[in-house]
Amino acid sequence: MSRSKQGLHVQAVSKIVHCLTTDIRPPPYGSSSKSFITGVTQVDGVLVQVLDIEKVIHGIAPAQIVVQSTELAKEDAEVLSKARILVVDDSQVALQQSIITLRNLGIECHTARSAREAIDVLLDLQGTARQINVVVSDIEMSEMDGYALTRTLRDTPDFSDLYILLHTSLDSAMNSEKSQIAGANAVLTKFSSPELTKCLIEAARTVVAQGL
Repeated sequence: MSRSKQGLHVQAVSKIVHCLTTDIRPPPYGSSSKSFITGVTQVDGVLVQVLDIEKVIHGIAPAQIVVQSTELAKEDAEVLSKARILVVDDSQVALQQSIITLRNLGIECHTARSAREAIDVLLDLQGTARQINVVVSDIEMSEMDGYALTRTLRDTPDFSDLYILLHTSLDSAMNSEKSQIAGANAVLTKFSSPELTKCLIEAARTVVAQGL
């Protein structure tokens, strides 16, 4: 996150638990928007909260969002206007960073806080003038992660041609390989506003060339 290496200093580790994405549920609806929790799961019958690490890191090293629409070349701004974008992220901080970047570029977007909500948005807009042609999705999400969302969209005829950019706070070759296997068009490490802008311009060029 914020294109920097971060470490967590913990006093003690009582147990390390590996769990499937499908075992993690979104936090209760009554949770405050200021909460540092991004999900919950059960371990040995005990409810365990999943830390929103992106929000924690943002408090330490906030990303600088600097790209403005006036900085874009005319042809880039024009092609970006053709993109109808859905941003999917279960972290409120990460979601807001993407929204601000897009608004600075003069682009409004649709949003979803989970993969399943994203599918609902895509279905609602399918066949309308606002039909989505670019999906920017987080990878680490509860219930269904970005890889599973990508595979689901690729297996769905109406959405198989969508441009999918996976946007992750984890920077590794493994993520790039898994993203490619899942069927994503590109993968980007959070959070760099200029790099996100470049990726969105490339996405817009691709969908325009394909007539999407």
